[in-house]
Amino acid sequence: MRIVLMVIFSLLVTALEASAQDKQNLNPTTLLSLSEGDQTRLIDLQVTVDKLPYETYWTKTFDAIFDFADSNSDGVLSAEELRLVPSARAVRLSLGSSFTPPVAAIQSLKEIVSDEAQKCTREQLREYYLNHGAGSLQIGSGQLANTAAITAALVRTLDTDGDGKLSQVELNQAETALRRLDTNDDELIGAGELVPNATYPGRWAARALRPSTDIDLSASGDHSLVLKQLLTRPAENTTEETVWHINLADQVTDRPLKVATHSLCKSWSVPGPQQELFQQLREEINNAADEAPEASTEQSSRNRRSSRAWLKPLADRDLNGTLTQQEIDRWLDLQQQLIHGQLLISVYYGGGLFELLDTNHDAGLSIRELRSAWKTLDSAACTSEKHVELDRVPNVVLFVVSQGYPDSLARTSTSEIEWFQLMDRNRDGDVSRREFTGSPAAFDRLDQDHDSLISPSEAEKAN
Repeated sequence: MRIVLMVIFSLLVTALEASAQDKQNLNPTTLLSLSEGDQTRLIDLQVTVDKLPYETYWTKTFDAIFDFADSNSDGVLSAEELRLVPSARAVRLSLGSSFTPPVAAIQSLKEIVSDEAQKCTREQLREYYLNHGAGSLQIGSGQLANTAAITAALVRTLDTDGDGKLSQVELNQAETALRRLDTNDDELIGAGELVPNATYPGRWAARALRPSTDIDLSASGDHSLVLKQLLTRPAENTTEETVWHINLADQVTDRPLKVATHSLCKSWSVPGPQQELFQQLREEINNAADEAPEASTEQSSRNRRSSRAWLKPLADRDLNGTLTQQEIDRWLDLQQQLIHGQLLISVYYGGGLFELLDTNHDAGLSIRELRSAWKTLDSAACTSEKHVELDRVPNVVLFVVSQGYPDSLARTSTSEIEWFQLMDRNRDGDVSRREFTGSPAAFDRLDQDHDSLISPSEAEKAN
């Protein structure tokens, strides 16, 4: 039953909901501080959706909810019309689904207005949502689960002379040394191949960042790197400040966050599953029957997926007990607007050697990444002479923004050229000889630098 499955999936956001009760979310500016020792750096999050400031987009969305529920167009909502209004919790839960699930329904006007004899105005509905955290930018954190074990496995495999160190020579042979671990033969060395049964990133970034709580982002738990949300900008701003621009239109994009700390902070945007899930929902609703067929209890649980009876109390605007296609389409349009503005920033901390080497963060070390291992570590100031200084590997903190929960942390690295996308089966951004379906001579013509990999730029030159 889709509705139950989506509600269950939506409950994954419960850990983030604590912050939603803070009225501080009325503050339209999201200002973070990142403290390391006696230095504090401010991060000003400037978010736009369809070229509108984030808070403006959500004001328009709250107004769209009001207009949908105001079935008689008299400018106020009665107790009867209020049943068409999704609760603030349902709006927050749409972060993890493709619609506002029918949970925690508003029971009476008293939840919104102080005098039950009143009717709900547009402004009162907006205030209700804001006071309960709907439409606020969600930020969650989580520690990368298997960093120490993965680092130990990498060192153990790469340290071919057994001296307990990683030399430049050994790093330059990383592709060969790690090849035997590629048990699924996809030309990637995944976390689960380094440490059996390890998953990546391993945990949801589900600990909510809220003004009343500091989050310790240090690898050792010693509070050497602390992230917090600020209610107001410091009166005397003597700290370094950086702006992180996040934009959502057809897809989420951002300008990388550049924060200079002893830890290594990386940021990027990835797609979320929201739009794909919404299209599935639209198709299921349009193909479903108006009522669930009469059946036994066992058959009913199977047949309810093909019925849209659950939608009737949510979308029947004229209250006549029957859903029209116009009512269904208008409800779906509202849902699309609601989920479009659902942004999540996932902060993962405690990363190490694997996160440094996995430059596109697809949870696997590719051929090119392994060939560049020494250069990558040298750029991160982890090397001394001809060896890697493992104690200088920084705590890697990942800031990932997505529309809803991300399917993965992987940054898109493959080419937009169709044949390249089809051949790049492991999505590592290169086409290897094994992946190439043409002739060896054709591969050699395309592989202009003769490294046995066709890069996106080489493909574009030949296209």
